Amino acid sequence: MRTTVVHVEIDPPGGDDSLVVRWRLEGEAAAVDVATGTSVDHLDHRHQVTVPAGETSWRVPRAPHSRIFVSVACHQGGPALVAAERRIPFEAVTNFRDLGGYRTRSGRRIRWGRVFRSDALHGMTEGDVRMYDDLGLTAVYDLRSDVEIAENPDPMPSRHLPMLSRPAGDNVAGAFDGATSEDGERLLAGIYIGQINHAATTIGELFSALAEPDGLPAVFHCHAGKDRTGLVAALLLEALGVERDAILDDYELTARYRLRAQQDQTFERMMKLGLAPEAAAGVLTAPRWAMRSALEYLDREYGNVEHYLTGPAAMERSDLGRLSAELLTA
Repeated sequence: MRTTVVHVEIDPPGGDDSLVVRWRLEGEAAAVDVATGTSVDHLDHRHQVTVPAGETSWRVPRAPHSRIFVSVACHQGGPALVAAERRIPFEAVTNFRDLGGYRTRSGRRIRWGRVFRSDALHGMTEGDVRMYDDLGLTAVYDLRSDVEIAENPDPMPSRHLPMLSRPAGDNVAGAFDGATSEDGERLLAGIYIGQINHAATTIGELFSALAEPDGLPAVFHCHAGKDRTGLVAALLLEALGVERDAILDDYELTARYRLRAQQDQTFERMMKLGLAPEAAAGVLTAPRWAMRSALEYLDREYGNVEHYLTGPAAMERSDLGRLSAELLTA
């Protein structure tokens, strides 16, 4: 059997000057060619090194605050597999991530550079704006509340799609009396389930917009890029057929990229709502079990994500099919 590259990933950088690329082969150990470029097309990439058989990683250079794509192919021939650093290396926006590259159960992959998830965009520097422009995005979807948008509006035109976790006007902390971090995590899991129940039409509207002829590339975001954005990303990956463990891995990445200093304002707001400090700290985490329980709830209540999206989310089945066609490789 011919050896092929079946998986490539890039580790989060330890600094701004290099990245570690790792790969996995199917078949016998073989030398691989590593190439880099500024686009997803491996034909435009420049050969960097031929790595001897038995090696499964290599460090590649990059300029600070720049994004590169890496392609890996067997030296003796075969298709190249492309990967990129998942986080876009903005200076002030720390949780802006490409959802490309994830493999589906059918063996297809999500196209790089087509759909992104992010935290709030209002703090972008001039350099960030230039890098943002290079992404060529056609749409921005803001999942925040009216109050959040008034306080920190996006620096570019965006479409407002507020994600509700409860009926309008309800206080999420109103009847909550938990005092521990674990209590905070349980509140978070309840928020995700509430979003499934109360934001279905918003989610359907967003996914239908992404499926429009000019709907991509696009980014959706909230304040931290963790909860409202996290649930939307999880449901999108689920709809595209990504394995559940990979979906939960993506959810947990926020804990790596969201800075503690960025959470202080949210922590103070939750304290004012009446949460105990330990419980508020629990809400700020990204516990794998919380998102898993929300997706398991969706399975129990709606059967699967397709039934949910074409049911309470009011998506047309044709839009769901078009979304998959636009986002998945052949």
